[in-house]
Amino acid sequence: MKRKIMALLTAMMLMVSAVPVHAAAANVTKKMSGDRDLKQVSEMFAAYTTAMNLSGNISGGQVEIPLNGANQLSIGAFVRYNYKDDFGFTARELKRETKDLFGKAAKVNVLKKTGQEDMLVCAADRSFANDPYMYCGGDFSDCIPQYKIKKVVQIKKNLYRVEIQNKMGIYGENGSEDMGSTVLKVKKDKDSVYGYVVKEVSYKK
Repeated sequence: MKRKIMALLTAMMLMVSAVPVHAAAANVTKKMSGDRDLKQVSEMFAAYTTAMNLSGNISGGQVEIPLNGANQLSIGAFVRYNYKDDFGFTARELKRETKDLFGKAAKVNVLKKTGQEDMLVCAADRSFANDPYMYCGGDFSDCIPQYKIKKVVQIKKNLYRVEIQNKMGIYGENGSEDMGSTVLKVKKDKDSVYGYVVKEVSYKK
C-alpha cells in the first residue's frame, strides 16, 4: 500500500511539473521610463487624449479609442500638426504616418465615408493648403500638454502596457495641472520611426 501511495504521489508531481508555467507580467517602469522612443510615443498620445478631454469628448469612465481608419488618420494628422509643424498632407504622408504609429497604413478613402466633423483631418481648403488634405482640429493656444509615465508593465516579449498621467502647463507659468490619464499598449517595432507601434489607447478624465 505504501509503495502504491508513493507511486501515486510521484506521478502527481510529474504531472504538475509538466504543466507549462506562464511568466507573470513584469513591472519594468524603472528600466523603461527613460526609453527615449517610449517617452516620445507617450508624449504624443497623452497630448492627443488631453485634446479629447478638452473637447468634451469624454464620459465618466475609461474611454477606449477604437483604432479604426478614421481615428488612425485623425491621430496621424494631430501628430504631424503638433510635432512636425505640418498642416497640409498628401495621401502618402498620411499613410506613412499611420503605418509608423500603428504598424499598418490607414486607407485615406475613409475620409470620404466618415462624418468629417468627427475627425481632425479633412479635404483641404486650397486657400490654406496646397496638399489634398489638411489638419482641421484645434490647437492648445498658450497651453502646453505634458505627461508623466507612471507605470510600465511588460506583458510579453516586446509588448508593454504604459500608464500615463496627463498634465497641462501654461506658457510663462510654473507648475502644471493634472488632466486625466492615458493607458497605451505598445509593441516594439524596428520599422517604425518611433521605435514602437500603438496597439490600444484608452483615456480617462
